[in-house]
Amino acid sequence: MEELLKQMLEEAKKDKKKLLQMKKMAVNMGQLELAMNLRNLEVELFPESPEVTVAKLKAAKLNLVFRMVELNIPEDVSWLVEATIKRYWKRRGNFDLKDASELVWKRKEIFGEVQ
Repeated sequence: MEELLKQMLEEAKKDKKKLLQMKKMAVNMGQLELAMNLRNLEVELFPESPEVTVAKLKAAKLNLVFRMVELNIPEDVSWLVEATIKRYWKRRGNFDLKDASELVWKRKEIFGEVQ
């Protein structure tokens, strides 16, 4: 069993998605120390860019604002709402499917596939 765990960890070191799945599994199993160690490994191996850090901070602030008016939406959706409105006004109402797909892709890039 220990050997299998080591193999899984080595694979996770190469792929952030696998590392996140492993961390989630550790939390679900109540292995909080393991989850903390995996989080530290994630930060070390896959550091966030300054752009991502700023976007996540902005999303957290927007999320608080939306919750104040009883809109309980996740942080990534808060970011997406603001980015959509900005893009809409920047393009003077000529928002199209290309704009939408770019914003959805950017949200997934910043916040990950699943939030």
